[in-house]
Amino acid sequence: MGGMSSHVMWKQRLGPAAESTLAKALAAQRCTAYELASQQWEAKSATIGGVRHYMTSFLAPASAAWSSLRLHLNSLIGEPLAAELSRLTGGPAIVFLEYDEAAWGYSLFSGGLLLDRFWSIPAVAEMSPEACAGNIAAVSAAFGVPPRSVAPYIRHLTEVDYEQKAFEDDEFPLGDHWVRVDFMRRLGLTYPSPGKVAGGRYIRIKEP
Repeated sequence: MGGMSSHVMWKQRLGPAAESTLAKALAAQRCTAYELASQQWEAKSATIGGVRHYMTSFLAPASAAWSSLRLHLNSLIGEPLAAELSRLTGGPAIVFLEYDEAAWGYSLFSGGLLLDRFWSIPAVAEMSPEACAGNIAAVSAAFGVPPRSVAPYIRHLTEVDYEQKAFEDDEFPLGDHWVRVDFMRRLGLTYPSPGKVAGGRYIRIKEP
């Protein structure tokens, strides 16, 4: 399914405190989160708790110290929500973005301020290369990882890159938008797949 997908992660262990932070950050965007009537997938109607699956969001841990929220399809609040989460916690927050299964990117925030922005194919995001070049040093410092572990991902794609992998043990080549999952792993984060991660649940977020 095409469109924009957004996955927000912030440095706060998932629990009551993190959910309270999320509620405040959503309120700042004039959004509200609702619990679903059920967490069961209904194949006949393609719904979860009575909501079409692509309109649900998924709240889950991304690591022992990070929380994550995969927003519903075509949500417009990914960047401002990550910015507000970073302001409220005083620490880093990042939103991973994917557009039309053609390109991926991220925006990194700390203390409410944008530190870095990247898109693998700037033209797909309708941005200039300079505006989304990515900053290896900023990512390395924010996550406490060696620059060499993230540098191969933070580059604009050319035709010769599509089938290459950043590292031999990666699951996806650079031309596949799912390579962002390999990138997350280098940052110490796990992509929380529904059904494969403990402590995750679907919710509904209503935007203004």
